[in-house]
Amino acid sequence: MKVLISYFSRTGYTERLARSVAGELESRGHSLDWEVIRPAVRYSCFRELVRDWPRYPSIGLSLVSSSWRRRHVDTYHQVEEDIQSLAHPDVSGFDLVCIGGPKWAQLAYPVARYCATVQGIRGKRVGSFVTFGGPPLKTFEIEIYERSMERVLERIGAEYAGNVGVSSAYHEAGLLPLFRIVSLLVFRRPVTDFTLGSEYARKRIRKFCDDLVGGGV
Repeated sequence: MKVLISYFSRTGYTERLARSVAGELESRGHSLDWEVIRPAVRYSCFRELVRDWPRYPSIGLSLVSSSWRRRHVDTYHQVEEDIQSLAHPDVSGFDLVCIGGPKWAQLAYPVARYCATVQGIRGKRVGSFVTFGGPPLKTFEIEIYERSMERVLERIGAEYAGNVGVSSAYHEAGLLPLFRIVSLLVFRRPVTDFTLGSEYARKRIRKFCDDLVGGGV
């Protein structure tokens, strides 16, 4: 298969996940090409937080109510951010596209803009990969992101083929000490057990590639 791996990585950790996914796909004989998603303007943490702060209370409620969580995801207006010109503005020549980025409130804004503007993705099988700051909490880290990506791909007519997420054990707002405590309380394991290089990450990446290409064919 001819695979395009498109990713946005601000700190370099998502890029490392992209390389890990690429290595697994290459080991199965698939050919790869790359798209690095770059914002049109320099990143500012304050600017990004301000753009989405009205929805933070809704995110909080979604953690304690499954019905509210469904409502939140279904009604969330995904914030987007301008990106630079793409090396592959039309992906119709690829058999499979993998799109990755860090989890922000939901999708990283440059990733959302990429999905909305890239051509030739309708009817294409698309897998997503994501990095998040804490342990793999089903609701807070995995479900909100995965359902949001499904919703975006459904809107543009692409076929959702699976998702993989690993922890970066990093949070620029200083929440990592809290994540460490939560990881021990919920999983009885340190958050580093869910980062790249861990057995958790290796198994998840292999399963992701199985889902993408039909059991490693």
